[in-house]
This record gives sequence, C-alpha cells and structure tokens, in this order.
Amino acid sequence: MGGQIAGFGLHAVALRDGPLTLVQPLMVTEVVFALPLRQLLESRTPRRSELAWATLLCGGLAGFLVAATPSQGTHHTPDTSASVLTVAAIGAGVALCAYLGRSAQGTWPAAVLGVGAGLAFAGTAGALKEVTIELGAGFGSIFTNWPVYGLAAAGAAGMLLTELAFKAGPLRASLPAMSTVDTVVSLVIGVAVFDEPFRVGAIALFGEVTGLVVVVAGLAGLTVGQETGSSWGAPPAKPKRPQGPVRETSLAGQ
Repeated sequence: MGGQIAGFGLHAVALRDGPLTLVQPLMVTEVVFALPLRQLLESRTPRRSELAWATLLCGGLAGFLVAATPSQGTHHTPDTSASVLTVAAIGAGVALCAYLGRSAQGTWPAAVLGVGAGLAFAGTAGALKEVTIELGAGFGSIFTNWPVYGLAAAGAAGMLLTELAFKAGPLRASLPAMSTVDTVVSLVIGVAVFDEPFRVGAIALFGEVTGLVVVVAGLAGLTVGQETGSSWGAPPAKPKRPQGPVRETSLAGQ
C-alpha cells in the first residue's frame, strides 16, 4: 500500500509537469521493474528469456516515443466538448466490458475485463492531470469541480476490473490488453482534450504502430514467463495419489 501511495503521488507530479502522451506509455515499464523484485521474493535470478522480453519491451517503447515525440500542449485548459465525449465513451466502454465479462471465466473474459480496466485507467490519468492543474488555484477548488470525483470513480472501477480480470483468466490475456488500451486511449485523451502535439505523418505513424506492437509482444512474453516460470501467487500443488493398490500396515503388524 505504501508503494501504491508513493506511485500515485509520483504519477500526479509527472502529469503536472509533463504531457499525458509521454507519461502514460511509460507506465508499461512496471513489468520490467518487477523482475528484480521477483528475484528478491523468489530468491532466483531472472531467466534469459525474461531479460530478452524486457529488452524488447524497452526497445519498442523507446522507438514509439522517438517516432511520436510527445510534448506539452499549448494550453492547460481541457477542451470541454472533447472532455464530455471522452467521459461518455469511457463510461460506456467500461460498463460494456464489465457486463460482457461479469461472470464468465477464461481467456476471452479476462481480455475483455482487461480492456475495461485499461479504459478506466486512461480515464483516471486524464482526470488526475486535470486535478493537478486545478490545484494551482488552491486545494479547496478541486472539490467544486467534477474531475476529482471522476478520478475517484475511474480509479475504483479500474481496480475492481483489474481484480476481476486477474481472477477470470491468465495474465497473458488481461495484462497486455489492459496496458495497450490504457496507452492508446491516453494518447487520444492527451491530443483531443489537452491539445498535446503528436506526430501523425505516415512515417511517424508507422514507427508508432511498430513500436506499440513490439511493446505488446514484450509485455505478453513477460506475462507468459511469469505464469509458466514460477509458482509465485499460485496455490500449493496437491499431492498425487499413488497408482495401483496400496498395502496398508499397522504398528501392531510390524
């Protein structure tokens, strides 16, 4: 919980000082930073495959950011009409994903719930950026406007859908979907709502799409490795029953 609180505070500072289109894509690196943590928790060194996937993810992310060259917008005041459309679209998308994956189990429901969580986290980032901007007018001012309440609602929905997605199916289905949707929707929010510059030329778009695909591939590879290479978080295995007839003996018979 301490780590979550610290991360939330640093996330807010980053969004206050930097563009949403730069900060939010960097959030996928949490999986890379989990590697040394797992080494400490499991008393083992990362496998070569994990290091290779982590390198691929970082390379794809670097290529994406170089191609996109995101920067701070020309103004901090969000576009009102774009904000309303964004809130409505994200709210409808989260509700639909929650409905479709509400009680099912398996890969497909986990991916759908992961998409819903990604939408909620993108909305959380957009609302958090607006709250940090409003803090410039005083702490009390944030409670007289909607972003702080949107932040609370989107954050709660994201956490709930994340737990449901992890419960419904494997990480390889939910986590890549969650991170991809979070990144893409955050880019849309940054450009449409906060007027952040973003390259949209043919060559830039090719580099951005290629980098994003590489990031998703690296993320999928790391999550598969987490599921197949460790029992961390998994229930203990049940002992196997011996095959064939079992001869029982007693202390008296010995």
